[in-house]
Amino acid sequence: MPERSYAMLAKKVMRNGIDIDNRIIEQVTQHRIWSELYDAVSYCQPLANLVEDILENKETELTELIRMKDSLESIIMAISNCDQREILRLRYFDNLPWDCVADHLGEDVEWVKKQHRKALKKIHVECTCCCGCDGDDFDADEE
Repeated sequence: MPERSYAMLAKKVMRNGIDIDNRIIEQVTQHRIWSELYDAVSYCQPLANLVEDILENKETELTELIRMKDSLESIIMAISNCDQREILRLRYFDNLPWDCVADHLGEDVEWVKKQHRKALKKIHVECTCCCGCDGDDFDADEE
């Protein structure tokens, strides 16, 4: 796979981290609500079974999100340059625009984008990693 394709795949994988903490919190909240509903309908076995199935799905979704976050954090931590790690965290975990990332680091936007590209080139991920892509459907939008 050409270097540009690896960078695009890395970008696609990293995008899974956008707002991941909030998604995890939302899943925890949904799980709590369904757990309370399960307690409320436990007197009726058919309803309890239905809610139990939904709860299992919520637990699976939450587990997948937590594993994805762990995988993405491992990918970021494998990069030796601390500025590049911080750029990836701010851009993908905190979902900050380029100008805010640059302000946070005290650098200009072009420097941040250059470091971002370098970081993505360092990430060599397997297509099955944590994005579930087949490697052929890269999103080549803005950097």
